This record gives sequence, structure tokens and C-alpha cells, in this order.
Amino acid sequence: MPEQLFIFDTPENFSLNDLKKWFSERRPVEEQPPTEIQRIYYDTFDWRLFNSGSVLEISSQRPGYLLTWRELGGGGVLEQLSIRRIPEFAHDLVAPGLRTRLEKALGGRSLIPKLKLKSRTSELRVINNDRKTLMRFELRQDRVVPPESTKNLMLPAVVYLSPLRGFDDAYEKSVKLITRKGRLKAALQDPFLTALNALQVDPKSFSNNLEFEFNPKQTAYEALCTVLNRHRCIMEQNIAGACEGRDPEFLHDFLHAARRSKCLLRHYHAVFPSHLIHLIRQDFEWVEEITAPVRSLDIYLGLFDEFVTRVDAGHQTALEPLKHFLQAEKQKEHELMRVPLESPRYRRTMERWEKILNANSLPEDLPDDATKPILEIASRGIYNLYQELVEKGSGVSGDDPDALLELQIIEKRLGYQMETFRSLYPKDQITPLIAALRQLQNNLNSFQNLHLQHGSLLDYSRKMQQQMRTMPVWLEAIALLAADREKEEHKRQADFARRYDQLACRKMQKKFQKLFSPQ
Repeated sequence: MPEQLFIFDTPENFSLNDLKKWFSERRPVEEQPPTEIQRIYYDTFDWRLFNSGSVLEISSQRPGYLLTWRELGGGGVLEQLSIRRIPEFAHDLVAPGLRTRLEKALGGRSLIPKLKLKSRTSELRVINNDRKTLMRFELRQDRVVPPESTKNLMLPAVVYLSPLRGFDDAYEKSVKLITRKGRLKAALQDPFLTALNALQVDPKSFSNNLEFEFNPKQTAYEALCTVLNRHRCIMEQNIAGACEGRDPEFLHDFLHAARRSKCLLRHYHAVFPSHLIHLIRQDFEWVEEITAPVRSLDIYLGLFDEFVTRVDAGHQTALEPLKHFLQAEKQKEHELMRVPLESPRYRRTMERWEKILNANSLPEDLPDDATKPILEIASRGIYNLYQELVEKGSGVSGDDPDALLELQIIEKRLGYQMETFRSLYPKDQITPLIAALRQLQNNLNSFQNLHLQHGSLLDYSRKMQQQMRTMPVWLEAIALLAADREKEEHKRQADFARRYDQLACRKMQKKFQKLFSPQ
């Protein structure tokens, strides 16, 4: 594969014959017949490849496809290889090196077609006297295919240069030749961006960044509406993908935003008119109720490779029936989830919510807290949660799982609100407090996950026995996995006291009081 790929803008009316003339007296060349190629650029829903500075192009070839993963703007080729079918996720790829690197870049996100081009491509190969190829030039005349349109948008012609390894000297001389007196110029913009601009698509306009910059004197109502409206947008951006069910990350982002909205509405209920908030909170509780079962199954399926490593070699294969059972359960639950999410009730809820958050005028029955500065309201809310955490945690034993689960809910709310409103406080003061809380968060969140996994695995084992014929070795494998989860759960319980003491010590309480306590 080429190690690098360079892109050049061309002057008006440029053709491959111009390129041939420049080389005719210096090196022999071979011209390939022009071909029509379909090129599709893939990225995740949230543009993870683009944001990492790379482009993934899959072009048609016979047989199969050519995958090219390169740096945005030309330069390094991260990977180029022939594939038989287009991957939906990174783990669909056979090549282990590419699979590992793409999994790191994509996370759990699926690859989605972002841009389709029809490309008339002419190729020129520069060869030596032994007819060995030194480098390849491709002149591409691309036409963008807009969604739901029969018209194509013509893009400026560009030249792609692929120097081959071992011919650095020939490459350097050739670049001087083709760029002399302004013949070709290094591309000012990646053709991928040129095509997106033609479609008026701006990847930078998408953001899942939930960092907020607040004016401390801003009213609590206005500030909270800003946060809640951002969560509403995330829900709207992800609802279609969640209903489609192809990529579990859509549902994750959707449910995450819904839960955080519910958390704010619960904790800052005194900022909003009570009758309005009561209705909206009911709707968000309904949304969480119908989506949580699918999300849980997504999590367990995502953890399955890790699950397999937690049992002995003799039982690893015996866990496969559990995976098939979870996949079937997810399909059933997903069908049940789609109906309410695509219902008029859901649409009315979100339309009403949007009108509330984006109203041009304030509600007439706003409570007193609504007009107070957000610094005062947020500080009070954070400090009250911290005091509740310290108070309820002081008498908790690591052997009491119910008490630990209750504390986990409190620390989760506290952590979310400290992150949301962190811009209101001096960075050097709030950052150490968030770091200290995170130590306890990691312990309690891990405990909760393991506790749920332990119970759910035993439930799934019972359901499998009720719904299908099972082999004893299958049930043994699930029991071993559940026992492993319980063992890990006990480790987190044993570590709780140390993590709690670090956050609840007298020195830390003084720091929280100084930063958040009402003066």
C-alpha cells in the first residue's frame, strides 16, 4: 500500500495529457483507460474520524471494494486494503491491525455513509526502464450525489499522487516537475470537505460537548433551560438511530440525555412552575421505563467478549447460547420500545418541551428561585447533595448493598451537577473536588454494574430454562460467570470505606463548604 497520498488542485481545463507531456521527456508513463467509480465516505454519527483528522473512503472495485483510511488533507495513509464487504462496525473487519486501530477511533459507533460521489478517474503510472511503477497519479472528476436528488453537483478536478516505497528520489523530482510555474498546487482544502461544503454539511456544527459557560449572575431559570435544551437536542439527534437499532450508541446518548434531564428537573424543581414540571417529569420517567431494558441488553452484549474471559476455557464456548438468547431478547424488547418512541405521545412531549425551553417570554407563575443567580442556586444544590452523601454514607457498611446503591444514586447526581456547573467556580478549586468525587464514583458505579450483572445473569438463566431446551453445561457457564460478578462486587464493597473516607474527611468537607456553601 502507499505510505502517503498527496492531493493537488488543478488549473482550469487541465487534462491527463498535460501530465503526460510534462513527463514525456523524462520518464516513461503508462495511461490506464478512464473508469467510473463510486466512492463513499464513511464516518460515525458524531464524526469521530473527521474530528480525529482522518477520512475513510470505500470505493468500488472488482471484486469487492478498496478501503482507504487516510489523514484529512492528504499525507499519511493509515491503511489501504481490498475488502469483500463494507463493514458496519470496526469489529466486522477481518484484518486484525486495521480492526484494532479503527475500534480505538470509533468506539462502539457504527460506520454511516456520509457522502456519495460518482468519480470519473483517469490513472497515469510513472515507470522506470524495467517497467516497475514508481508512482501513480489519479485525475478525479467527482460529482456529488445529494440525498433524494437526481442532479449531481460537479466538483473541481483534483490530482492524487501515490508515491511507492523506495522511490523517494523519483518522487521529489516529480513533485518539482508538476508544481513548476504553478502547474499544480497543493490542495488548499481536502476534496472531502469541498464536497461537504457543496452539500452545505458542516461536521463541526455537530457537538456532543456538554461543557457550558455560565455568567454567575445569569438567572437560574435561563441557565437551566440552556442545559435542558442541549439535552433535548441530543435526544432529537439520536431518536431515529435509537429506533433503527443498528448502533447501540444512539440509544445510549438518547437515554443519557433523558436521565440527566430528569435529574435536573428533580433536583431543581423549585426553579420551574410545579404543574409544568410534574407533567414533564412523568413523561421522562415513561421514556426511561420503555428504553432501559434495551439499553441493559446492549450493555451485556457489549461486555460479552469480557464475559468469556471470566470463565475457564472449558466453559467459554458454552456461553455462546447465552449470547444468542440476549440477542433474541434485545430484538423483542427493541420492537416493544419502538412503538411508544414513534408514537404521537412522544412527539407531543418533545414538541411541548421544546416550546417551554425556547419560549420568547417567561412563564407567569415562576417561583422565586427562578430569578435568582445560577451561582447561588447551583451552589446550594451541589452543597446539599454533598451533605446528603456524607451524612448517609457515614453509617454505611460495605456489606449493605442496598445502602451502597442508594449512595450511588446520590453521588451520580452530585457528579453530574458539579460537571455541568463547573465553569461557575475557579478551576484550581473545583477540579480537585471533582477528582476526589470521581474516586468514589468509580467504586460505586462499578459496584452497581457488577451487582446488576450478577442478578441479571441469574434471571437470564431462569428465562432460558423456561423458554428453550438447555444443556447443563450452558447453565454451569452462566453460574460461573454470575459467581465471578459477585466476587468482583464484593471487592468493590471492601474498597468502599477507603474511597468514602477520602471524600468525607474533615479537610474535604471544609473545601466543599468554602466553595459551595451559601455565604
